[in-house]
Amino acid sequence: LEFDPSYVDAHTVIAVLYESINDKAKAEEYFRKSLAINPDGIDPNFFYGEYLYDRDRFQEARSYLEKALKAPPRPGRELADSGRQQEIRALLAKLDKEAK
Repeated sequence: LEFDPSYVDAHTVIAVLYESINDKAKAEEYFRKSLAINPDGIDPNFFYGEYLYDRDRFQEARSYLEKALKAPPRPGRELADSGRQQEIRALLAKLDKEAK
């Protein structure tokens, strides 16, 4: 598999693709690679948090989602970041309901 290494979220995209075919081991591997490259990014933290939530790993999910919410803004991606933050807040609200 080849991809443009300058695309910082390439590993996140690959992880989501592996998750979609239910290859948990590969998905986890690529999420971790993505986070190693971009540890404070909104997308790798959100998608990994969502992945963890879907596997009932709620405490881990919360930490990644909270980190995603604090991610620095991406120049030129303000609209995308705003939408992603709404998704993050919605998933955190679901986590709050799970905790009760």
